[in-house]
Amino acid sequence: MPPAVRTLTARELTVGYFERQLLDRDRPLPAAEAVRRLAALQAQYSPSPHLALWARLPGFGYRELEAALVDGSVVKSTLMRGTLHLVPGEDYGHLAAAWRRQWLTDLRGRHRDAGLDEDGLTASLREFAAVPRSAEELRAQLAEASKGRIRPADLLHFARALVPLVHVAPSGHWRAHGKPRFVLWQGELPPEPEATARLVRRYLAGYGPASRADIAHFGGLKLRQVDPALAELGELVRYRDEAGRELLDLPDAPPVPDPGRELPVRFLPKWDAALLSHADRTRMLPADIHRQVYRAVNGTLLASYLVDGRVAGTWAHEAKRGAAVLTLTPLVPHGQRAELAAEGERLVEFLEPDAATRTVRFAD
Repeated sequence: MPPAVRTLTARELTVGYFERQLLDRDRPLPAAEAVRRLAALQAQYSPSPHLALWARLPGFGYRELEAALVDGSVVKSTLMRGTLHLVPGEDYGHLAAAWRRQWLTDLRGRHRDAGLDEDGLTASLREFAAVPRSAEELRAQLAEASKGRIRPADLLHFARALVPLVHVAPSGHWRAHGKPRFVLWQGELPPEPEATARLVRRYLAGYGPASRADIAHFGGLKLRQVDPALAELGELVRYRDEAGRELLDLPDAPPVPDPGRELPVRFLPKWDAALLSHADRTRMLPADIHRQVYRAVNGTLLASYLVDGRVAGTWAHEAKRGAAVLTLTPLVPHGQRAELAAEGERLVEFLEPDAATRTVRFAD
């Protein structure tokens, strides 16, 4: 008889996830190593990855992440779910290969009758993007090479799917990042299921235990691509949550933590991956305030703060004439206001180091 599958409580999942996401902030790590442990940081809003690492790493300074983007140990590119991410340079080829399979399938479906010569377009793009190019230049080149057969709205999508393109620094920098430029990534994309297996391994390390649906959601993949990758990983640890869903984890994952531990307050930026990377987001984001934090109509996830490991409110800041104000808007009743005010003072100092005055206020 196989051993009984352990059921993890919601609290065990919340505490374990807090630790996997490095939010306990208990050890210094190089920025590139933190990105590797987190698999990826969403980066459609340039300050967000810097704020995500500030929330997780003691003593983090934005110049460290900027240096990693310059030396290539971290790269910025459109990847999972067609969204901008920062990822480890060592993993980029695997993540790009895993993502482009689904993305190309979608694009081919929209251009089924266009008669595209993908091999010819790929060769043309590889040559053209060997030096940094703007989005406008890539669109124009692909429009000409395809003889106008690709829909204008899909030109940049097709370019990203046909060849691996990464952003050129200073794209991804804290403040002075300018308009993005793209260049061909120099490397061979690995085959399947190896590519998706790397994505799944990184995901489970930073976001597990997780369901098959969670994995597919994070990668923007179909289960028919996820399942061979899971088989490639070999034997996995299996749990269930309180709803009876099967959760998968790596054999060398940390043990289930003490659920009685009280977790420190934390501030998360817009689009923090901790709140976006599961099909079921309730281990950190309570269902009854989900719509107040995540605006589905435009896909915006507001900057939020955590109390005891779960979202309790949102935050925003403004700076005018040397005065910086951080405003916290509670969405559920909570304590730890003194701790939030102290952590908020650290945050506003990071955001506005040159401000003459800094204030943290609650909006209720």
